[in-house]
Amino acid sequence: MKRIQYIMLAVAALSLTACEGFFNNESPSAIDASAVFSNPVNTEQAIYGVYDLFGKNNSYLNRLACGYNGLNTDIEYSTKSTSTDGVEELMLYDCSLGNTNVSSVNGTDIWSYLNTMIERCNNIIEGLDQYGDVEHNATMAYYLGEAHFLRAFATLEQVKYWGDVPARFVSLAKDEKGVDARKADRNLCYEQIRLDLNRAAELLPWSAECPESVKNNVGRASKAAALALLARADLMYAGKAVRPNTIEDPSGYSVTFNVTDADKRQQLYKEALDACAQIIATEDFKLAADFATPFKQICSDVTDYSKMEHIWVIPFADGARGRVLNYNAPKLSDDAKTAVPGHLHGYAKGGKSNGHVCISPAFIFQFDKADKRREVTFVTGQWEYNNGASEVSDDSARAVLFPIVAPDTVSDPNALRLFQKHNSIDKFFLGKYRFEWMASTRALSNDEDGVDFPILRYADVLLMFAEASLGGISGDAPANESGLSPVEQVNKLRRRAGVPELATLDMDAIKQERAFELCGEYVRKYDLMRWGCLRESLVATQNTVRKMATSAGRAELNIADSICYKYRYDSEVKGYVMDSIYGLAKGETARPATFNKATGWQIKGIYYSDSKGNLLHEDNYPIFVAEENLETRQYWPIFATNIAASNGTLWNNYGY
Repeated sequence: MKRIQYIMLAVAALSLTACEGFFNNESPSAIDASAVFSNPVNTEQAIYGVYDLFGKNNSYLNRLACGYNGLNTDIEYSTKSTSTDGVEELMLYDCSLGNTNVSSVNGTDIWSYLNTMIERCNNIIEGLDQYGDVEHNATMAYYLGEAHFLRAFATLEQVKYWGDVPARFVSLAKDEKGVDARKADRNLCYEQIRLDLNRAAELLPWSAECPESVKNNVGRASKAAALALLARADLMYAGKAVRPNTIEDPSGYSVTFNVTDADKRQQLYKEALDACAQIIATEDFKLAADFATPFKQICSDVTDYSKMEHIWVIPFADGARGRVLNYNAPKLSDDAKTAVPGHLHGYAKGGKSNGHVCISPAFIFQFDKADKRREVTFVTGQWEYNNGASEVSDDSARAVLFPIVAPDTVSDPNALRLFQKHNSIDKFFLGKYRFEWMASTRALSNDEDGVDFPILRYADVLLMFAEASLGGISGDAPANESGLSPVEQVNKLRRRAGVPELATLDMDAIKQERAFELCGEYVRKYDLMRWGCLRESLVATQNTVRKMATSAGRAELNIADSICYKYRYDSEVKGYVMDSIYGLAKGETARPATFNKATGWQIKGIYYSDSKGNLLHEDNYPIFVAEENLETRQYWPIFATNIAASNGTLWNNYGY
């Protein structure tokens, strides 16, 4: 059975199935490699065969771009933590060997897709090395660089999810023993990732200089993408991880550095620093003036690299692939989805809203009240479409609450209106991706919204540069020969956010800044893991959240029981948004000085109770199953179906 599965994998790799959207071409046969990899058109079809796998069911389409891999953390929380279909296992650090949400007996799962990506890249790299004439053909050199980039990305993803995995960097056609590749120490993968990304950075131009078909396309690889991913991999490699005592040990483990040699860690930090410095020196134009802009651009289908803060995204097709907003945008009520087509652009033609990703209540009150990132990072309400009686029952008071804005509304206080209804604090949704920011021409297809999934953003490069300059958590600081000031790179972000600049820099400051800047972008879990503090951070978060569950605890924390707000009419959405929100910063425990219901102010409690007690009680708001699991279950298990088919080459550690 295992042999048959791998033959099927190899056939899939050779068939080079085309992708949807920019994936709308038939791929050539790869049986005659010389015909494929001596021809730029055929070679790009082979590259599309790698991208195709991002859009498969149970791949990035609806799993890895939807929070199944990176929640819960100290700053993020999944509403699926209380589900009963197995998804909660992934959120609560309790994944079972047979979890069918991320494993499958028929190869339609993340393990299979990532292995197939790597195999397809192996074929492309070997074919181009032999037939591509990359020394004389810039387009073919680009494709070779892109294949190295994509292989490194897929391998790094494997290390993120499973830790130690087989190191497969030769095609099955050249190494039939690759079918039985044995699980290996992850450091072998890290070393190959470094080789791949350094090679990619040599071959790939800056986006503005890429071949015409991919020039300034944020959905395709560039030199900056290779360098940024290299920095990310180096910081992970130089950092800590949960590791088995030996690769064969089924249960013994420790949280320790991947690299025990301090000089080697310093080399890794130096490589990361220099990679980021190259990007900063060449593409500092990429930092958007306004924090919301990068996310509005993603939602509205901007793909021009020269206009974007993002460096690389996984591209999805309009109305055909991708559920980024479906899962990551604030949830909509049913009436808001169906009754007001055209107002919330994404729902002009139908679609779904799961509202999966929320902000941890413990994180909400860490923002400086002046931080402009706060109002973008999360929203305190979700769209409703009704007469607003749930906000205030009195007709005259409702007319004050929702001021008339001609000609878009009528004077009748009982008229139906689109507005943001306040949520309880357990459902303050991630606000970086919003339906109202989608292009008005966007055509949804049931579950699919087709919004691209961001992977690398320029702000992350600035923070990685600063962290590498300090030598990370080990303090193995490299020589900074770039002429760039680490504290200045962080201050670029703080100035944009409207908060005071830093005079000095340490790792605590970087950890906090990465939280404020990158919340909801699926990097936090892996940051905490490489800093060796995931267990400590989540336990502290749970303690804070449980304290917030009681009035006495909130008083001790100096935070409010309620929020105060007014409504502001948004003429573009043709609806009312919550405005002047007060009560979300420490010390804002009384009503604002201007509070007056006669002028449209509202005050609402955000800590409701039900039959199980307060919303933040452990029965209602679980964050993890057991503290021990925050080490032994940081990684997914290699799933039972894969182990059964491995002829003894795969096994699990950590007591799985």
